[in-house]
Amino acid sequence: SSSSSSSSSYHQALAKMMSLSLSDRVSEWLDSAFGDNYRGVMIAMLVGYVVAALVVYRGWGISHGAAGAKKGGRARGGAKVTAAAEEEEDTGGFPAPMPKGDLTVAELNKFDGSDASLPVLVAAKGRIYDMTLGRDFYGQGGPYNSFAGIDCSRALAKVSLEEKNLNADVSDLYASERDVLNDWVAKFESKYPFVGNVVDGTYNGK
Repeated sequence: SSSSSSSSSYHQALAKMMSLSLSDRVSEWLDSAFGDNYRGVMIAMLVGYVVAALVVYRGWGISHGAAGAKKGGRARGGAKVTAAAEEEEDTGGFPAPMPKGDLTVAELNKFDGSDASLPVLVAAKGRIYDMTLGRDFYGQGGPYNSFAGIDCSRALAKVSLEEKNLNADVSDLYASERDVLNDWVAKFESKYPFVGNVVDGTYNGK
């Protein structure tokens, strides 16, 4: 009789458990494990997990932020050095710009590119230009170095490097040659600083 009652109680308990949903089963198990305060325990555990995750994430962000700032500082410093080097390269080795003022033929001859400490000057139609920034062309060893230190109007008009044309005489030029000379002067005007005029030159054009 006792055994039958015990078996009946077991089957009743089993039937009751099977009739419960999964969530109800979990809730009943938690009740038995932690008592009536299991919900408070679970909330406390969840809060603790969130706080721990935030602490870990913040620590990771700080460490990586510091490393990035350090790396960025090196990059910025390097950029400054590079910019300074480029600026030095752009202006390094060039003499100071030629002060504005008229020159005589003899004075102009000194700026033919043979002295690297002096500007390179070229005259055309009696006007003098500072060609130092174009010294690869007009400085010593450049393809147009024969134009430096003189009024080379005739040579420009004839697009000639012959010694007989390295002067300012344009009295016998054709109209087309005068146009070529004017084109050269327009180029000089747009690219190179104007210095002054040749005060005793032999340019005989307009």
